[in-house]
Amino acid sequence: MPNPFGDNWQTLVSSEYYKMDEENKRHYHAAMATFYRKQVKQAVNPRKAGQAPPATDDQIRGLRELLRFHGRQARRLREREIRPNKKDYYSLEEEEDRVLIKPTYDAVERIPHTTKEMYDKYTREQKIKYWGRLTNQLRAEYGRKHPKAMLPHRMRHRMEAYPNYTPPFEGDESNQTEFKDAYKHRDVSEYYDFTDEEKRKYHHRMRDRDSGKSRNFHHKMVKRITESNINLPTYPTPEAEREAEEE
Repeated sequence: MPNPFGDNWQTLVSSEYYKMDEENKRHYHAAMATFYRKQVKQAVNPRKAGQAPPATDDQIRGLRELLRFHGRQARRLREREIRPNKKDYYSLEEEEDRVLIKPTYDAVERIPHTTKEMYDKYTREQKIKYWGRLTNQLRAEYGRKHPKAMLPHRMRHRMEAYPNYTPPFEGDESNQTEFKDAYKHRDVSEYYDFTDEEKRKYHHRMRDRDSGKSRNFHHKMVKRITESNINLPTYPTPEAEREAEEE
């Protein structure tokens, strides 16, 4: 949608912005986000030998901050129905210079900066809310895909999906495979207490994860479990099988 005041969206001034309806405001921020996204892409292109850098690191940071600002404002306007109290701003400077009205309660005291000692005393529900708040805070600062924002999101999701899981205050850096091995599946040290179904699933996982001789071993164990005419023992690892044969 074009600028209703004519010319490009980049020429829009503050007084014109606040005269527009929300749909035009949203188009303005979306257009500016696209504009700065292209600027960032151009600024970080690989630099050829002998050429002057297209932008300094500080300039690139500034462009990214403007990109995040316009993306944030466009999102506020799209989500107006569910977040009616989120105010939109024409520019990053206006957002930073906004007049803060003190709420009816002291927000700093009501939701203080969380320390490890506080976190350890939280209930499970409070910990889930903590990871949710931290996710929103870091997404606004770094973007949705930044590792710093993805870690608290992963912690909250894991707590909601696994009732027996509670991450430490520093977060849990384990990948999805490591996490499932630790919290979803029984420890392999309990292998000989597994049911046949648990053994089959274990060997299937290991077969799909391993390669070479180890993969062949787990395939052999699956056959022993699933084929009723094979009356042979099963083992958790090739090493355990060799030790049993040497006894």
